[in-house]
Amino acid sequence: MKTYKADLHVHSSHSNKPTYWALRKFNCPESFTSPQHLYATARGLGMDYVTITDHNTITGALEIAHLPATFISVEVTAYFPEDNCKVHVVVLDITEAIYRDLMQLRKNIYELTTYLQVRTIAHFLAHPLYAQNEKLTAEHIEKALLLFNIFEVKNGARAGRFNAFTERLLASLTPQRLAHLADKHRLEPVGAEPWRKGMVGGSDDHGGLFIGQARTAVARGETRGEFIAEVLGRRSWAEGDDGDPLTLAHSIYGIGYSFYRERLKRGENRATPFVNALLKRFFAAGAEPMSLVEKIRFFVRKNLPEVYESREGASFEQLLDREARRLLNDPAFLKKIDSETRNRKIFAITSYLANRMIYLYTERLTRVSLKTGLFDLFQSFSTIGLVHLLISPYYVSFHHQHRGKGLMAELDDRFALSGAAGRREKIALFTDTLHEINGVAITIKRLIETARQRGIELTVITASPAETGYADGVMNFRSVGDFVLPEYPEIKLHFPPILDVIDYFEREGFTSIHISTPGTVGLLALLVARLMDIPVAGTYHTDIPQYVKSLTNDEILEKAAWSYMVWFYSQMGEIMVPSASTRAQLIEQGIPAAKTRPLPRWVDPAAFTPARRNPRYWEPYGLGEGVRFLYVGRVSREKNLELLAEAFSAVSETYRGAQLVIVGDGPYKRELEERLAGYPVLFTGYLAGAELQECYASADVFVFPSTTDTFGNVVLEAQASGLPVIVSAAGGPKELMMDGETGLVVEEIDREGLVNAMRFFLNDPATLALMGKQARAFTEAGAAATDDAYSTILRQHHRAANG
Repeated sequence: MKTYKADLHVHSSHSNKPTYWALRKFNCPESFTSPQHLYATARGLGMDYVTITDHNTITGALEIAHLPATFISVEVTAYFPEDNCKVHVVVLDITEAIYRDLMQLRKNIYELTTYLQVRTIAHFLAHPLYAQNEKLTAEHIEKALLLFNIFEVKNGARAGRFNAFTERLLASLTPQRLAHLADKHRLEPVGAEPWRKGMVGGSDDHGGLFIGQARTAVARGETRGEFIAEVLGRRSWAEGDDGDPLTLAHSIYGIGYSFYRERLKRGENRATPFVNALLKRFFAAGAEPMSLVEKIRFFVRKNLPEVYESREGASFEQLLDREARRLLNDPAFLKKIDSETRNRKIFAITSYLANRMIYLYTERLTRVSLKTGLFDLFQSFSTIGLVHLLISPYYVSFHHQHRGKGLMAELDDRFALSGAAGRREKIALFTDTLHEINGVAITIKRLIETARQRGIELTVITASPAETGYADGVMNFRSVGDFVLPEYPEIKLHFPPILDVIDYFEREGFTSIHISTPGTVGLLALLVARLMDIPVAGTYHTDIPQYVKSLTNDEILEKAAWSYMVWFYSQMGEIMVPSASTRAQLIEQGIPAAKTRPLPRWVDPAAFTPARRNPRYWEPYGLGEGVRFLYVGRVSREKNLELLAEAFSAVSETYRGAQLVIVGDGPYKRELEERLAGYPVLFTGYLAGAELQECYASADVFVFPSTTDTFGNVVLEAQASGLPVIVSAAGGPKELMMDGETGLVVEEIDREGLVNAMRFFLNDPATLALMGKQARAFTEAGAAATDDAYSTILRQHHRAANG
């Protein structure tokens, strides 16, 4: 069946008073699309009728009014006079005289709509849920339902969730509901059967890239008058594509590229031929193709062998063009995006270039000396800021596609469209550490399993050198690059692909964020939360300032680390802390006490149990009889293992039966092995699963000298396995045992204090056995009291969502 189509919301170069501050600042119009190009494009895409709806002007529409199948329209900026709330009303098929009247009436939406109704002029409320000046409320939407009979339900620049919600809202209307709203607002509904609303669509295109991709269709429209009559009679429907952040961002880029070509750079920038080639490929609609000479020159430059040049002396333009050249010469990448839509191709290329440039200059930052490289430091920071400015259309677009969510939730409740129970909760947990061997990673993996068991949608988002992909509840993004701080090689950072992560978050529809670590991935999570107005909470797992102090012995760096941590965690609505001492420390440093929440965690006493003790476990390792002190964890300096080595060396001089077993791996392992060579010490490397559980149960005393741990899973695992523990008075582990009953707390964690604690158990085997039994009983009681420990984060987010 033949249908008749028109894009009823589209802009030309005559929309020259931009909404966005940046465009106004540079005197850049909202569109560079000529009316003639718009007409030709729309007709070429099968539009039966063409109109132009520029902001408060009909100049563009008049330029094509003489062409077949056109009519004059305008997008009127109107106001609710009671509070100056701004809305956009598209008025169709008008004359110049009507236009002049509209411009006089637009300050009062009630007078404007009355005028349009009396004269039977087709009009509709554009993008109803979009707040133009941050004043739009549910009250205004209720009034609009009384004032308008036709609504735009498919706006090509707005996300599908807003378009679909608008359609659901209109479909929910009944005579009784309209009568209630009329009585509430003392407004008479317009037209016959005012609960039956007409629906239209338009691309809202500003850049010439998406004309006709969202449109209005009718069944009868052989003439312009017939088409308009169908719209007025509420017999039209919307079809085509919803918008998304990429659509809006690329429209802004299209405007910016046109502005660059026409106002700033009338000639080509020969310094960046490969960047120019990419821009022209996607944004230079209607531009003249390259001449044969230009094509030959470009081909030769593109295929010349790349000569290695140091990045240090290269300018920003040179680096950017070098990356663009590599992209154009990467057949795998080009093949990968070949089948993608235009939007996806542009995004993939922009994301690649932006991520590479941010990484290159961030990596350069890590190599700058604070004493001798202040200029380089400033230059790197400035350049990183420039790259973020260049990709800011994406930031703006992702932000704008989330404006109005609160309004939508309020309308959802008022009109009982789905209710709180119908709102899907989906949690994203961001972490910098997952594949490493540490307590944070273990906790996150247990959390994934808990969520799976409870039917809660949880996805862990991280970055690593592994390929991008989803598996077992984890979405890994291949890092753009990895770097370590030269002075502190133990600290390794993975640099995430910023725009790819933001885009994935948007497409998956996550509703809340939990940040597990404050590194590069954690910082990106904060950015996502701010851009998309997503509630964010976090867990303080690691005492990074203490790590910095331990690794550097530099008070200035320790204070800088605290300043960063306080700033980072202050951005969150809630902070979960694993111990009372950690909470007190955070409050002392400036975190509001009201933001902190306890995070109860415990151990599975069925997995870690004395029943796994194997008297012959140590035979393959060549260990004979004796009292075995056990350490399990990361083998790194911040765990205070140098002190453990000193203490054990002293103990083994006088107690021949004393043995030390170190389970784990890390950057300090080789040095520690050399330090303890010749002593009865066993390094097993990393153990997991049943082997680790048997190792615990087959030891005698667990010793954990760390002063930087906020919790300490291993302390609980050891006690559940029937081992008394030795811990420091600093940090969280002391809260996971009972001093004098399940082990000893060393108040002064120095060589003498640790030696005395170890000698205590060597001298009193009976107390060692008793404390081991008490440790087991302690963990069993704790497990019963906190059987829901690992779902705390999940419950927290459900309370926030359903609040």
